[in-house]
Amino acid sequence: MALNHDELLKKVNPIYFSAKGCLILLAETGDPDLVNFCNGVDTEQLTAAATAQDPQITRGRIISLDVRYNMWNVLAEETDCQTIVDLPCGYLPHCLTAARLKKNYYGFDLPIVTDEISSVASKFMTDREKNFVHYHGVDATNYFSMRNALRGVEGKICIITDGLLGYFNRNDLKAVCENVNRLLREFGGCWYTSDSQFTDLMAITYAALTGGGREEMLAANDSGRRQVADSEDENIFSAGTLEERRRFMEACGFSVKSFRYPEKLRVIPSLKDEPALMNQLLSAYGEIEEWVLTAEETNAAERIDLPFAQKFSVSDGVLSVQLRGRLDTITAPKLLEEYEACREKFSFAEIKIDASELSYVSYAGLRAFRIMCEALEDSRRFKILNAGDDLKKSLAADFLDAI
Repeated sequence: MALNHDELLKKVNPIYFSAKGCLILLAETGDPDLVNFCNGVDTEQLTAAATAQDPQITRGRIISLDVRYNMWNVLAEETDCQTIVDLPCGYLPHCLTAARLKKNYYGFDLPIVTDEISSVASKFMTDREKNFVHYHGVDATNYFSMRNALRGVEGKICIITDGLLGYFNRNDLKAVCENVNRLLREFGGCWYTSDSQFTDLMAITYAALTGGGREEMLAANDSGRRQVADSEDENIFSAGTLEERRRFMEACGFSVKSFRYPEKLRVIPSLKDEPALMNQLLSAYGEIEEWVLTAEETNAAERIDLPFAQKFSVSDGVLSVQLRGRLDTITAPKLLEEYEACREKFSFAEIKIDASELSYVSYAGLRAFRIMCEALEDSRRFKILNAGDDLKKSLAADFLDAI
């Protein structure tokens, strides 16, 4: 039986599981907004997985998430920008914080996320607050998907990213950073990100709780990332040093300034009844850099892609697929939808993808190709033909034998 659209979205975007897991853990703090959102989101498949960890690792995750969640709230209040872009928004109630501050909130994430969370959020907002809140399914590697979502926005924007950059392959990471740079050059404003030392926060928290080293938490976090990251093609934010990450951002056209958690965050709500531990952690967090980035001119070429199109045909046991434009979070489910329909009607043992007009393949597109390839009895009969040089570089890590 062919998969429906929501099921296809989940197959090409498994990272949404991680976002729901964060909500489940944060609801353990007892914060009313988090509890309400957790009760509103479908978490049945994730509850056991989110808590099936060593108790100290789980507690370390909860405290770390609480710190990041409340830092987001502090930054939203502090910024003089009237429009806040939450990238990715996940399933967290940041929209309530922004609306209560009377600031425009734009929650950007995968369509599978925004479709659900927008419905949940509306249940906990007043009519006045709803006027400030906007959710959009976007692909962060696609500039126009984000720019179109900001249609009508005037003035500076504040983009806040918490737990995003380490999940991309290198090619997608570069595209995302260049797209954010382009948005900031157009609108003005800044980009806050906790991703400069994302895993170090968890490791330091775990070490303070156990009195031991940081290695166990680092290993647990890396294991979780690999379950939802798109490939083994690690980027600078999952494998590089802090200085390498800074140089990468500067090369993408950003001016990078750093600040420390204790400079802005005075209280960790989940530890309000354990002041000694809270103060110990806040002191330890002083070694972790958060970044605020502003855009400078860059030499990166602005990408112009053809509209997505696909054409399927089956002949002599071969499924031929012609693709045009971008294969990404938005379009990969369309490819799989048509592919599943062909599997229902025809028998074929080989797949040939004509990529002569395919300009970009994101992690979601790679997953779609992998699903199609693995369904063949002989995976060597999956071929990607006529790919340009830049596209071949993107495909090489996963489909070297197919191109």
